[in-house]
Amino acid sequence: MLAALIIVFREVFEAGLIIGIILAVTHTVPRRSRWILAGVFGGTLGACLVAAFAGALSTLFAGMGQELFNAAILGVAVVMLTWHNVWMARHGKELAADMRATGLAVADGSKSLLALAIVVGVAVLREGSEVALFLYGIVTTDGGSSESLAFGELSDSRSAPPSAC
Repeated sequence: MLAALIIVFREVFEAGLIIGIILAVTHTVPRRSRWILAGVFGGTLGACLVAAFAGALSTLFAGMGQELFNAAILGVAVVMLTWHNVWMARHGKELAADMRATGLAVADGSKSLLALAIVVGVAVLREGSEVALFLYGIVTTDGGSSESLAFGELSDSRSAPPSAC
């Protein structure tokens, strides 16, 4: 499950960068932490909903069409990852500047603290949704379960108990 570790680390790191930029720029704003934390919780809840609906959609397609649905999820994950990498290579500095500008606007008082919660929430939702789709793809292709993924169990023969034969 090295792939799962790398995916989760990368997406959490990206969300953390955005949250860190917002925290650094708004360090003089009173009660900013509450709004930023609300954004983190809102984004996490939204990502959990995406994960729940991916599983629910999977059960709807159980039987004939399950393979087609799994292939579609993997295709969406690959397209998202490719698009994200190309887009970030071109617009990464612009995104950081936009996050700084939002933080400065809140610090200046021209935007409300709700803007912090929204920016952070959308960032966490985007990264969390990517994690949910990528991990769902890993679970469906490796034949593992969500429990084994959560506990980091390996899906190869090294994790299997020795046979009695």
